[in-house]
Amino acid sequence: MRTGTFVVLCTLALLLGTTAGPIGAAEKLGGITYLEGDVSLIRDGEEIDGVQIGQDLQNFDVVRTGPDGLAEIAVSTPKAPKMTVKVSRGTQFSFEISRLGARQQTSVGLIGGTVSLKVAKLTGSQAVNLKSDAAAMGVRGTQFTVTSPPTGDILVTCDEGEVVCTDDGGRELTAIPGTVVEKRPGELFRAVPVAVSSLETFRRDWNAERIDALRTNALRAIRNHAILYAALSREFDRNYAELMKQQAVMSKWKNEDSRGKLGSAMELMKEKKDIVRHLFALRKTLFRFERVYYRLLELKDYHDQGFGRGTLESGESTTVFFQKLEREKGDMLRKMATIRYVAKLYALRNNGRVPTGAFDESEESAEDFFDQ
Repeated sequence: MRTGTFVVLCTLALLLGTTAGPIGAAEKLGGITYLEGDVSLIRDGEEIDGVQIGQDLQNFDVVRTGPDGLAEIAVSTPKAPKMTVKVSRGTQFSFEISRLGARQQTSVGLIGGTVSLKVAKLTGSQAVNLKSDAAAMGVRGTQFTVTSPPTGDILVTCDEGEVVCTDDGGRELTAIPGTVVEKRPGELFRAVPVAVSSLETFRRDWNAERIDALRTNALRAIRNHAILYAALSREFDRNYAELMKQQAVMSKWKNEDSRGKLGSAMELMKEKKDIVRHLFALRKTLFRFERVYYRLLELKDYHDQGFGRGTLESGESTTVFFQKLEREKGDMLRKMATIRYVAKLYALRNNGRVPTGAFDESEESAEDFFDQ
């Protein structure tokens, strides 16, 4: 695990039947049961227009709510435990189901904002992960909320059950009804006693406090994230360019996907070998880069309001920096969406296995995600 990087990881043990196979490209995993305001869905490299109640959820989808957006999603596939995901305003997360060893792993990747999960009682051996860059949590059938504001803090509150929070040094704290867990940038987890009846008020006040702190220190936050962005964007662009050299394979897979067919076993073996090393590197970079990028987009909103204006360490003004970020936004979001689509097509051809980019695979190689 990288120093200073956290992943919200909710690991649940649940035994799947041995007949559970890889997720199909267009298989419905659940659907949107409530929607309010601006809610968008990114799928197969493109944004879906006109998202409404009843919209299906598919593997590798990204859900995004605007400043006035709210959504509730019911996950009902037999390949995952039944769960309800409530999505707050100004939130973005991804949803993936993949195979990890003998287990089927469900991952909710929180990029920023607030999500609440209610997970059915679990049995056996299945993994369900909720990932952020700020914490790692193990959950055993529970109802909980994770908040990740643009400040880089994390708050874990549990209405039912328990959530074991683990930092990158292996230290653990448990969020249970009556005790919340928080982490601030550069600090360790800490437990805070909060009555269950006061959880909603505590969450609201905690978030307001962190936003007030952000406004006060906006320039410092922008400078820190601009430094990370500069380094990660170079790595991201370099790895993406390497993946694009396999355009022939990706175009073939997309064409096969549209026709509902797969290539021969010999074709697949060669094509997967051509793709996997690039996908492995990109998914790891994407996990870190996407969260830095999302926070910069949030910080731009505060910058537009007059907070954090000044000069970066590079000597560039914050205004020029955000103007450039805005010009490149469409292209950058398209690249991120393309990587998820390629991962989806790869998983379909690799028995459901794909590098997830999370810290728990940091010591494994690309070959560990290649099925002969």
